[in-house]
Amino acid sequence: MNKRKVLRIRPFRLLSIGLSLLTLFLLAQFPKKMVSIEDQQKKLTEAAEAYFEAQSVNNQLSDELKTVGTHEFVERVARREQDYCWYGEVIYEVTNLDELMTPEEYAIYGQR
Repeated sequence: MNKRKVLRIRPFRLLSIGLSLLTLFLLAQFPKKMVSIEDQQKKLTEAAEAYFEAQSVNNQLSDELKTVGTHEFVERVARREQDYCWYGEVIYEVTNLDELMTPEEYAIYGQR
């Protein structure tokens, strides 16, 4: 009589094969997650810098807002935007300010 071996798949073997496949899948996904975490850290740093910059601008604007109703603010705005001046004052307008602010290069003779 020829007895054939019956191949039985035991539940423990199925469970171990399933867990092995899951582990391999998760290990394959791990480098992608690391890159994603690095990108998220970079974005978080950029967002924090943008927040602190916006906060400093907000503080400057709130300081300016506190001085809006004062006499000094009204005079400063009138002088800047409306060319306001007191009697006897002379206003000079410099038209070539950019040209005056650029440093000139001089040639030095006698040096080699």
